[in-house]
Amino acid sequence: MKSIYFLICSLLPICIFAQEKSYSSTTPIFSSLVRQDSLLPKAQDVLPQTEAPKTPTTIGGAFMRSLAIPGWGQRRAGAKTAARNFFVTEVLLWGGFASLEFYGNWLKDDFKLFAATHAGAEISGKDEQFFVDLGNFSSVDEFNQNRLRRRDTEGLYDPATHFWRWDTDPNRQKFFNMRKRSDKAFARAELVAAGVIANHIISGIHAAWLAHRNSSAKEEERGELRTPQLGVITSPTEILFVAQLQL
Repeated sequence: MKSIYFLICSLLPICIFAQEKSYSSTTPIFSSLVRQDSLLPKAQDVLPQTEAPKTPTTIGGAFMRSLAIPGWGQRRAGAKTAARNFFVTEVLLWGGFASLEFYGNWLKDDFKLFAATHAGAEISGKDEQFFVDLGNFSSVDEFNQNRLRRRDTEGLYDPATHFWRWDTDPNRQKFFNMRKRSDKAFARAELVAAGVIANHIISGIHAAWLAHRNSSAKEEERGELRTPQLGVITSPTEILFVAQLQL
């Protein structure tokens, strides 16, 4: 075994030198080695071939793709399951946001019409604070008296433009509950909108990580291809161990 090992070590530098200088060498033994080089198995035939995923050219490109459309960068990186999950999450979040906005606006129109019917309020051109006060007090006179007791003259309403008087207290309470449900729907829509933003950011970070991982895998694969591969040249008269470098 030791003799074979020393034979390999002694012939290895010669064979490498012969392969690098094959086109310029005039020595017959080196020329024969080059001609027999075709018998060596190629590195691409020895190493298993795997189809690399379609990846973005840069990590920043992957991040920007998924930041714009969640799942796009994952799709380019070959992670179809992750791409589907991020995209489905995006669709569900937008569906939830649209539903809550629709429900909140529907309740808003409903409680405004209810106030006009049961409190005689003029609802056009009024801000949100007016409807808050309208649900907390039975009439504009009660509201103004409350402000005068607190010496808040700037907060008084003009009865000519901001009049209301509830016909019954249960109707006022019903209006109050309708407005609260509308506010809750809009607040939940804002939370869902925050979830949409978070989904974009998380998807972008995940796509960038996938691009970095695939890039590292490709670099390792190229490093393996540059590793010397030991081959055997056989002929009717000799057996020679040589090393083939895949450059």
